Amino acid sequence: MSKSPLILPSDPSFYELPPPPGSEPSPRVEDLLSDLGRDDRETEDDDTGERKLPAVIAGSCDSHVQIFPDPERFPLANDATDLPEPHPADDYARFRDRLGLDRAILVQSSAYGFNHHALFDALERLGSERTRGVAAVGPDTSEAELRELDAAGCVAARFQMLEPWRRIDWVDTGRIAGRVHDLLNWEIDLQMDGRFLMEVEDRIRSWPGRVVVDHIGCFLGPVSDRDPGFRALLRLIDADKVWVKISGPEESDPQHPRYPHAERLARMLIRFAPERLVWGSNWPYPATFDPANKRVRPEDKHLLPLLDRWCEDESLRDRILITNTATLWRFPPVEAATAPGDSADGPGIGGR
Repeated sequence: MSKSPLILPSDPSFYELPPPPGSEPSPRVEDLLSDLGRDDRETEDDDTGERKLPAVIAGSCDSHVQIFPDPERFPLANDATDLPEPHPADDYARFRDRLGLDRAILVQSSAYGFNHHALFDALERLGSERTRGVAAVGPDTSEAELRELDAAGCVAARFQMLEPWRRIDWVDTGRIAGRVHDLLNWEIDLQMDGRFLMEVEDRIRSWPGRVVVDHIGCFLGPVSDRDPGFRALLRLIDADKVWVKISGPEESDPQHPRYPHAERLARMLIRFAPERLVWGSNWPYPATFDPANKRVRPEDKHLLPLLDRWCEDESLRDRILITNTATLWRFPPVEAATAPGDSADGPGIGGR
């Protein structure tokens, strides 16, 4: 089957394309522009007046979560900057339940260097049947530890390439990507300033396996649809190399609560390739640990309504939130998954 030619958002014909596969007719504009806070995911019980948790959206996956447990038990690296307050796995479990989410991807913070003890603990606490991990891997990470991470539920290596959190050199990335792919069939989770993607586009193409780019491309400054970095992102998606997380609008857009810059990019990506997108909350919003940035922190209750707004219809939302994540992160299909609350002796991660 031949591949359709790449059509960029700057081309007039881009907006004349048929709706993306799996989409339904768009809702009325009035509905799309309704208040983000219209649905806080918790409802009031008619008999008691108490708040109750929403039903879990089966198979829904939060693809970008970071855990910061008690630093007395799990010390941060000596050179860690912007030290966060504790945000342990139990806190995330409550957040997950408040939103009605089912699964999660734990992304190791660079604050721990290449020490994986906190990640191991969080994966165990949140349960292997509902959780996967993305581990920080360095040139000296041993094969034994990689296999231990794989057994614990990790499916990708993280390349955090933003300063001052970067811990590996670009020259090491190809060797690490090849090693984790050949040994474990892992993906690569990449965070970098998307404005410079065109400078490393060929390098990314050379890595084996899939590459997942954080935070709507993480464009740390305004870009247009003609920007070289954004065009490089579209080319990498079109080449079936890159997936993108619709996550972390607060990382690059201070215009809380609607994040219009991030919204514009997200809508173009959803229109361009909905089958290559996953969603993440970015809990606990590390960019806002700095008191000067707390004004941009999204409210928990607005996160899924933002995704609803950007997708414009429920079937696209479910594709990004459920179907794509099962494929990318190697969860069992929804109908075969262990329901929340079932025994941990369910299907687990066998056969990854």
